[in-house]
Amino acid sequence: MISPFVDREREMGILEREWERAPSFVVIYGRRRVGKTRLLVEFSRGRKAFFHTFTEGTKESQIRVIREELAKFYGDDIFLSFNDWYPLFKYLASKIKEKTLVVLDEFTYAIKSDKSILGALQRAWDHELSRRPVMLVLSGSLMGMMVDDVLSYSSPLYGRRTAGFMLRPLNLFNSMGFFDNFQRGLLSYMLIGGVPAYLSIAARYSDVNQLVENEFLSPDGFFYDEPYIILSQELRELKFYSSILAAIAEGRERPSEIATYVGVEGRRIYPYLETLIRLGFVERQLPVARKEKRGLYRIKDPMLLTWFSIVRPNRTEIELGILSPKNVKESLQRVFSRRFEEVSKEFLIELNQADWLPFRFTKIGRWWHKNEEIDLLALNEQEKKALFVEVKWKKLREREARGILKDLKRKAELVDLDGWEKSYGLIARKIKGIEGLRAEGYPAWDLVDFGVISKTRQA
Repeated sequence: MISPFVDREREMGILEREWERAPSFVVIYGRRRVGKTRLLVEFSRGRKAFFHTFTEGTKESQIRVIREELAKFYGDDIFLSFNDWYPLFKYLASKIKEKTLVVLDEFTYAIKSDKSILGALQRAWDHELSRRPVMLVLSGSLMGMMVDDVLSYSSPLYGRRTAGFMLRPLNLFNSMGFFDNFQRGLLSYMLIGGVPAYLSIAARYSDVNQLVENEFLSPDGFFYDEPYIILSQELRELKFYSSILAAIAEGRERPSEIATYVGVEGRRIYPYLETLIRLGFVERQLPVARKEKRGLYRIKDPMLLTWFSIVRPNRTEIELGILSPKNVKESLQRVFSRRFEEVSKEFLIELNQADWLPFRFTKIGRWWHKNEEIDLLALNEQEKKALFVEVKWKKLREREARGILKDLKRKAELVDLDGWEKSYGLIARKIKGIEGLRAEGYPAWDLVDFGVISKTRQA
């Protein structure tokens, strides 16, 4: 089944602009399965395009494959005579007489085999390709290598690109384009995030519990080995990094807590955390409205959070076939609770863009101090307005909701925002008596409101 091509209007706009401005040199990078190849395939439609995807292999085998494809594309066997990158690229330039799209997909596999391709391509671009009506696109999934070897100042290709971007996973509401049922789509998104390939797998299931059982908790499942594939491509000390991610998944968010779990001195953990941040696996959060240098660390990738929460602790039982899905129910609820905070943040950002909030905020995030925490705090610093929001992944009775709002007001007094106009809101799975709260001026939302916004976006 071919997955739908959803969103990507901004990225397509950048590519269209570069096509009009050719000669151009575009670099696209992003994690595996995020949709780079699909984006470029869609963009290439109706254009003269040479599209080559590198695979793992030796330099010799990679040159052999690409030269055969070029010989077929141009109907010119001279390509078959080249055994090195520069003469191959130089001759390719001589063949480009009309506007042509040249895509070198998964370019990092070529770099792994032979870094001289970087210098060869730089030389060919400077002296030949940049003088032709060509749009050259490099794309790659090995994030560290793309940043260090293609984008960094030390790269031979530095300064050549005319455009580039990191292709990110889809957001909540764009991800719903894969599903015909919002509730199921929301639960799936909270578990796996907005990676199109993952969403295509989830969309096959009418029951999210079956998705978890078949694709996470089975040795044959799609997500069972996916983290190993992703992490092993980017990281050498796989066991060490896995232990760090396991610590964070269990709720150890402070560097000292993570270091103790892993078994190293506190200072030694920081370079590893920075690497995980650079690769997009972990994020460092600082409290909003507080001057605090010591951040907390959370797993940014939803699929990794789910896997390290329900698969890694139960690998033995899964392999023996004795794990009951009921045994991971509590861990799964923690994942949903943690992810609902992020989903609610996306929801508020969507409302903010549509001007459907008490004011338009310019900053949003968590707040904490000692043992007190506020799930979301949205600020407009110029107007001195603040919206405090508690997020609960549960069904609330009206009395419970009012109790949460009362405690939220107490915690808000701990935040140093004297003289600010303050609003207090609540987001939950379901809120009984929500209309009464709204009538009293409390911004309150539940999944019904999420569904309404989703329908509006899909219309």
